[in-house]
Amino acid sequence: MKNFYLYDTHVIVVNNDGSTRTFYFNTNSGKVYYRYKTGTISEVKHPGIFLGVDYNGIGYFLHNHYHYGKAHITTEKVFAKGQSIYLYSEKCSNAPLKVIEIGLNEIMRGESYKPLTYNCQTYTNSACHNQRISADVEKWVGGIVMGSLALLLISAVVDG
Repeated sequence: MKNFYLYDTHVIVVNNDGSTRTFYFNTNSGKVYYRYKTGTISEVKHPGIFLGVDYNGIGYFLHNHYHYGKAHITTEKVFAKGQSIYLYSEKCSNAPLKVIEIGLNEIMRGESYKPLTYNCQTYTNSACHNQRISADVEKWVGGIVMGSLALLLISAVVDG
């Protein structure tokens, strides 16, 4: 994506080759949705931001995924990967249009996907709440730290 022009009712995205795509907003635009990640041992949520629909009524999402390597725009079908999509119950701190603006600016910035520091949750939380956090990464890292401390304590008790 080379650039975008944001309006109240739609956004025009300028692709790298100079062509344009127009996405029309609806009541779901700017809201965060998720599906469960495939191939994980726990129920990790994979979020994305609903952008809008094209001229043919096809839905599009903004999301960050390791297969693509950075945040991008994709169809609802590709985002869903054959799974159900759910609306996050938590409301965004930013207004829907601001969520879309931040999400599109993040795409233009082109930061590479990083599992711990710039993943799908970090991307959506940046746009939604202005915070680069990933609840699942924090949960897993916290679990690893607590497990390590428990092992050290057990080792100290056994050795003592």
